[in-house]
Amino acid sequence: MRRVTILATVLAVTPGAGALAAERSWHCEDQMDLDQDEIAARAPNLGIQRILEEYRDRWDATHIRQQCEAFATGEPYEISCLDDRRDWDAIEAMVPDEFFGMSNTELRPHYLELQTADDGYGAALNYCRSVGAVE
Repeated sequence: MRRVTILATVLAVTPGAGALAAERSWHCEDQMDLDQDEIAARAPNLGIQRILEEYRDRWDATHIRQQCEAFATGEPYEISCLDDRRDWDAIEAMVPDEFFGMSNTELRPHYLELQTADDGYGAALNYCRSVGAVE
């Protein structure tokens, strides 16, 4: 019953929420793209491209959680594919400046550290499921 009440509230206060509510998913049609053109334009080598991907995942996790929190509190939200909707200036700003001048070899330990650290993505999706924002 709580889900129905929350959904009804969101539909009432969110412009265009009917279409969003029907599709509530972070899935993208082309999961392999993930803004690769944007990454390539901002990164001079493969090492920094991989690091940007890691920071993209962290930005995604924060954004996803924010949208699901908005859903849960009846505020306007947008739950849909993030391709072409990411704030790449904010993502790039998350990367330490000195990384952009490093070689692939110099970046490797930083990349491996990022890979093993919790990016928050799984927790964000679990939160979204827990409030009924996604299945």
